[in-house]
Amino acid sequence: MDLIGVTGVPGNVGTPLVAELLARGARVRVLARRPDHARQVLGDVLGEGALAGVEFGHLDFGNRRTYVAAFRGVRRLFVTRPPQLSQVGRDMIPALDVALGAGVEQMALLSLQGVERLRFVPHAKLEAYMQESGARYTFLRPSFFLQNLTTTHLPELQRGEIYVPAGGGRTSFVDVRDVAEAGAVVLTEGGHENRAYELTGSESLTYGEVAAHFSAVTGRPIRYADPSPLAFYRHLRARGVAPGQILVMEAIYGVARLGLAGRVTPDLARLLGRSPRTVDDFARDHADLIRGEGA
Repeated sequence: MDLIGVTGVPGNVGTPLVAELLARGARVRVLARRPDHARQVLGDVLGEGALAGVEFGHLDFGNRRTYVAAFRGVRRLFVTRPPQLSQVGRDMIPALDVALGAGVEQMALLSLQGVERLRFVPHAKLEAYMQESGARYTFLRPSFFLQNLTTTHLPELQRGEIYVPAGGGRTSFVDVRDVAEAGAVVLTEGGHENRAYELTGSESLTYGEVAAHFSAVTGRPIRYADPSPLAFYRHLRARGVAPGQILVMEAIYGVARLGLAGRVTPDLARLLGRSPRTVDDFARDHADLIRGEGA
C-alpha cells in the first residue's frame, strides 16, 4: 500500500485519522512541526503498541529546510491548514510544490463547508491550487466541528456558555471522528479522485438548540451567549488568539448567522455506510467536559 502522509497531528481530525488509517492496514507517516510531541500524543491516545508501524517526519510549513525529507516516499497526502497560518500562498503552497516534486500523487484537503461562497478564506486558495496542480485531489468540506466547542471554545463552555457570534442561524454540525473516518476512506479506497464532499451531520440546529441538547444530556445548564462579532473578536484577542485565526472564525460564524450553514447532505453517510453521529451522541461522549469536570 502507498505511504500516506498525514499533517495536522495532533489535532481534531489528524489524530483520529491516523487511528482509522492504521485500522485499515495503511502505511502512515505523521508530518508534524514537533514530531516528538505528535508521537507522545498519539501514544497516549492509541497506545504505544499501535505506533510500531508509524513513521514520524518533521514538517514545518514556512520552513523550507523541512520539506524534502518530509515528503520523500509519500504518495498520498492528507493536508490540514494549521489554524495560525492565514498566508497559505507563502507558507503552505511552496511545501505542496515540493510534495508534488517528491512524487505525491493524491492530496486530500480538509477544507470548509461553503468554501465556494468564501473565496477569500485560505481553504479556497488551497483548493484552487490543488485543482491546477495536476495531482489527484479530494476535498473534504465539513460543517462546523462539534469538537470546536470542547477545544477552541472550552474556556467559555466550562463556565456554562456557548460563546460564538452565529445569531439564530442553523448549522449542520459534524463530529470530527466521522470526518476522520471519511478521510481514511478517500485515502485508501478508489473512486474519490477529483471530487468534493460536503460532510454534514444528519440534523440542522441553532446554537441555542445545541445548548439545550447539552443541558438535557449532561444535566448542567448551558446557555448560548450569542455575542456580537465585535465582542467575539475582542474576547478572543484578550485570550491571546491570533487576529487571522479569529477572522477565519468570524467568517464561518457569519455564514451561520446569515442562514447559510444549515445545509444537510448525504455525502458523509454514503462515505461511512452509516448515519453520522448526532449532537446527543457527542454530548454523551464528552459529558465530563461539558459539565466542566474535564481538562
